[in-house]
Amino acid sequence: MSTPCKFPNSVGLTVSNMKASLAFYREKLGFKLNEFWPDENSPFWASLDLDGQVVMFGQAMPASEMEKMCGSNPDAGKFWAKAADTFAKHPHGTGVNLYFLVPDVDEYCATLKKRGLVPALKPTTQFYGLRDIVLTDPDGYTLTFYTPVKMESCQSCGMPLTDAQPGQMYCHYCVDEKGLLKPFDVVLAGTVHGYFMEHLKMAKPQAEVAAREHLAKMPAWKSRG
Repeated sequence: MSTPCKFPNSVGLTVSNMKASLAFYREKLGFKLNEFWPDENSPFWASLDLDGQVVMFGQAMPASEMEKMCGSNPDAGKFWAKAADTFAKHPHGTGVNLYFLVPDVDEYCATLKKRGLVPALKPTTQFYGLRDIVLTDPDGYTLTFYTPVKMESCQSCGMPLTDAQPGQMYCHYCVDEKGLLKPFDVVLAGTVHGYFMEHLKMAKPQAEVAAREHLAKMPAWKSRG
């Protein structure tokens, strides 16, 4: 068995039933088993991947057993024993959402249904440039499978994104030199002058009112209230 450190982007999950989790991820989700310890039939640890996206499993065990496994490292023993005790006493998977990229989320969803697995949330195109489905695994961990999609319009100002790349949310007017969304006041000023005043020939007072009403409908600014 090689070390999991060779995977720079991987997550580790504690699972209550290793065999059930392995079956779910392999047979339903299409993950491949890479590594395991001590053996494939009864592993305490396993590593799986989906197109290079790695998730590792560790079998849950009593705190006392976890402490014993740490051997001569008492600090590690206390740390992992506490984690084992917490896992045993609390709902599993709460607050955890893992994202996995797939080539075509609709095709992937159809494959899952053929395998008898219906996602909790059907394929949905999000304003942030992803189309995704959501489901939960046997321990209650939330899993989001997604595919970047090309957006038709800027999610900040509404301008058409004719040359956008999949996953791109904003037009070049609404982002800075690093590609980050500009502050609302900057976008507002640009919308007032560039669109409502220059393009629609509105006077500034009316343009400011119209621009605020327009931006309030945009996904990027709806949370402003």
